[in-house]
Amino acid sequence: MTTLLNEISSIENLNRAFYQCLRGKRRKPGAQKVFFIWGELILKLQKNLLAGENYPWADYRQFWVTDPKRRLISSAPFLDRVAHRAIHNVIYPRLAPLLISNSYACRENKGNGKAVRFLMKLLKDNPGSYVIKMDVKKFFNSINQYILFQKLKRTLPDDSLSGLIIGLLKSHPDLQKGKGLPLGNLTSQIFANFYLNDIDQRMQELTKGRYIRYMDDLLIFADTKEEMKNHLSEMKKLASREQLEFPQKKRAIYAPGTNIPFLGFLVNAGKAIPLNRNKRMMMMKLKEKVQRGDPDYRILRSVLSYNAWMNYPNSTLADGSSFCGPSRR
Repeated sequence: MTTLLNEISSIENLNRAFYQCLRGKRRKPGAQKVFFIWGELILKLQKNLLAGENYPWADYRQFWVTDPKRRLISSAPFLDRVAHRAIHNVIYPRLAPLLISNSYACRENKGNGKAVRFLMKLLKDNPGSYVIKMDVKKFFNSINQYILFQKLKRTLPDDSLSGLIIGLLKSHPDLQKGKGLPLGNLTSQIFANFYLNDIDQRMQELTKGRYIRYMDDLLIFADTKEEMKNHLSEMKKLASREQLEFPQKKRAIYAPGTNIPFLGFLVNAGKAIPLNRNKRMMMMKLKEKVQRGDPDYRILRSVLSYNAWMNYPNSTLADGSSFCGPSRR
């Protein structure tokens, strides 16, 4: 019988993962170093993956980004990124169907544009509803690794990945006390989404589908103030069970008809307007590209990408299908 670990470490999957990681990175030194000796490294990587918990995860390169929150990103070396992609290729198809349709972050055929579009629809269909906006305090750093592991163990069809997952969860030097996922790993994205799935399922049921989540940003609809109190009480219980915190200072309640800031837009039932901070950020990035001397085609590509993102929530094609704008990652 083929196990999940056998699927992940198969030559076919490792080759697929390698070329997926290579997209857009062929000029990077780390990618080039691996590319020229990939024929040798693929067998080494296969052996390391089959070692499970003893996989020799290398050190991360860490750096800060502001988007607009200041976040510490942990970037794995190229060969380890291939390992993350190989794991993702096998477990994502098994976990993604279990997630609710209203969870939009880091998923195929989802993204922030579609999340904003869905919010616009909910506001149009529920003009008299209150909207509660919440997010998890230090979400990635707060994820309990033991709880996550137990969730995965109950869900995946065999135990062959137990050692590899345990080693992966311990691979970041700052996260060896049983809490947190490194922000930047591809596997962290699907793990984080899956970690909140039990909360999603309950709130989806409680709100009759009037609930949206984009990673740790949540929107909950309520028809009355009493219903709103009940939803908040339930969220408190669910968060406690998952050992997470939804701080009150980061909670906002919007009255019916109010514009709602969400994923870089100011949203109402009829329109989504990009926030000024995102316009400023885009102009700053374009200026940096010009100062660096980037080719004109790259600058133009950035402008087109930004325009697609900005216009997507308010745009449809002639046949009624949506433009496919870039996802927020």
